[in-house]
Formats: sequence, C-alpha cells, structure tokens
Amino acid sequence: MHSFETTIGRLRSEGFKLTPQRLSVIRYLIGNKTHPTAAVIYGDLKKKYPSLSFSTVYNTLNMLEKISEVQSLHLFDDFLNYDPDISSHYHFVCRSCDSIIDIFPREGENVSLPEGDISGNRIESAQVVFKGMCKSCL
Repeated sequence: MHSFETTIGRLRSEGFKLTPQRLSVIRYLIGNKTHPTAAVIYGDLKKKYPSLSFSTVYNTLNMLEKISEVQSLHLFDDFLNYDPDISSHYHFVCRSCDSIIDIFPREGENVSLPEGDISGNRIESAQVVFKGMCKSCL
C-alpha cells in the first residue's frame, strides 16, 4: 500500500467517498503485516466506530484492490485475507496455527510473471503459497 495521502488521492480520483469509517479501514491496513480478513478488520474497528458496517469494510477493501493498493489472498476456502504489501513476494501458511508469513526474495532474486501470453492466455497476477510448519510451531 502506498502512503496514506497517495492512497486517499487515488480513491478520490476514482470518485470514492471518503467517510471516517472508510478512512479507518485504510489506516488499519497501512503497515499491517497480519493479512487480516474483512471480518477481523470489522471486529477490530467496530469498537471505535460503532456505526461501521461490514459492508463498508468489504466495499473499501474491494475498491482498494481495484486500484491495486491491496491484494486479496485466496489462502483458505471460506474467506479472503488482505495484504497491503503490494510488492512482489511469496506467502507461507503454517498448517498448524494458520499464520501467514511474507517471504521476500533474496537480494538479486526476482519474483516475476512469465512474459507475454501462455497458450493464448494473458497472465496478470500470480500467487505463490508455501505451506508447512512455522518456526513457532516447530
């Protein structure tokens, strides 16, 4: 996710109305490394913003994804996780505690998509997910 000001500017240019509740979702995500779900964000912010609706959280996340400020992660069957770190990196999911850990390429390594089309299909994004046991659960 870009800076708060940049993100706000991009949302305004898309005609997205910026309410205090929507701004709270954006603030919540900036620098967040926990890969929260919409339900977790809603639960955490509802205490401070009683008028916040789940729909507001969900719609804000969808708009942020549309303008490439967050990426949704399809790691579990029942829900999406959201990652405000839009840089190229991998994810590791612990099969014991379900924690999600960012794995960044080593210096000199690249995370890249194949160039051009593959069998007539244009690749626009990819997710690489490693699964195993995190060091805390080992």
